[in-house]
Amino acid sequence: MMTAEMITALEEKVKAIESIIDETEIMKNAYFFKSPTSAGGRRSYEKYHSHDIVEWEDNGHTYTAKYTVTCSCANVYARGTYTKDGKPTTLTAIKNSYKRLAGIMAEARRCNHDQ
Repeated sequence: MMTAEMITALEEKVKAIESIIDETEIMKNAYFFKSPTSAGGRRSYEKYHSHDIVEWEDNGHTYTAKYTVTCSCANVYARGTYTKDGKPTTLTAIKNSYKRLAGIMAEARRCNHDQ
């Protein structure tokens, strides 16, 4: 059984992973986006759309995900960096792990609510 603190920590990880996955959908055509005109606007855009590295354990494997957005004067570039046990992996593997963690979190909430 998971404690309330463990559930909260898991919820935070799941939300962080979900925000990276959501950002990949938003930015999938980033190369065609118009870059902000001012340097400050570009840095602000980068900061808003980039996500720091998130690390989690799932089924005995360690996953990491990071999403970086950069802007030049003319273009917007987006890059996701995903690893499984320190080796590069795909966004699909991250999405599958996210689904498993979300299922575990929902079950833990249900079990804690039933008590």
